[in-house]
Amino acid sequence: MDEDSGRIVSGHNAELGDFPYVAMVHLLVGNGTIRRSGACGGTVLSRRWVLTAGHCVVDYPQRFFVVFGIVDKSRIRYNFLQDPVVSMITNQTFIHPQYSMHYNDIALLYMPQNIPFSKAIQPIKFAWYYDESFAKRDAQVISWRKDNTDGKGTIKLKYATVPIIKNNVCKQSWSISDKHICTTTGLGQDACEGVSGGGPLIVKKNGRAYQIGIVSYGDQDCPSKGPYVFTKVSSYIDWIHEVMMQRYSA
Repeated sequence: MDEDSGRIVSGHNAELGDFPYVAMVHLLVGNGTIRRSGACGGTVLSRRWVLTAGHCVVDYPQRFFVVFGIVDKSRIRYNFLQDPVVSMITNQTFIHPQYSMHYNDIALLYMPQNIPFSKAIQPIKFAWYYDESFAKRDAQVISWRKDNTDGKGTIKLKYATVPIIKNNVCKQSWSISDKHICTTTGLGQDACEGVSGGGPLIVKKNGRAYQIGIVSYGDQDCPSKGPYVFTKVSSYIDWIHEVMMQRYSA
């Protein structure tokens, strides 16, 4: 995974409905042109809120084209969308006030209207426990990346299983805090095609997916030699609730 672009493992192609909580976030530039190079991931929290990485939305102008219900970017036509795809444009971004590239890399997007839930679009749940150690557990990292197997280089939703490692091991490679989670480099599934961060790191409990992290950064080697670093979502639950409440009371 690239330190700047958040490159992640190659992994497997997702099928529609596998990860219905994952969205695609595009920056709008100029007079509303969608920047086609690169796309960030995000997760649906509720009918109005999407969670992503701070580095995905820190650029100006802060207007974003958010797409739900897809696993293949080729389904986006930009001037019309095919069912079950839903898209919205928002300029309401909330970046953590202490954001920097490697710390507090978290942001919220407020949608202009309700996100219509369906089999292909559903909210994610958080792992609410603050102190549980995830070390030595397997997690799934989900993000958008180029798929060169189709001969077109189409951006597709990918997932891979990665073991979570202890933070003291991760600190041998990165300066991290207890607000981070680290995983190994992906069990040999690393790829050199860049995809922006913002996608979720999830664990499953009793068959239900819980988001524990947000793709943040890693090294620029290919294949990657160092751990992947994720923003630990449970460290920011109070901030998330505060932003939501302030927006609703505005």
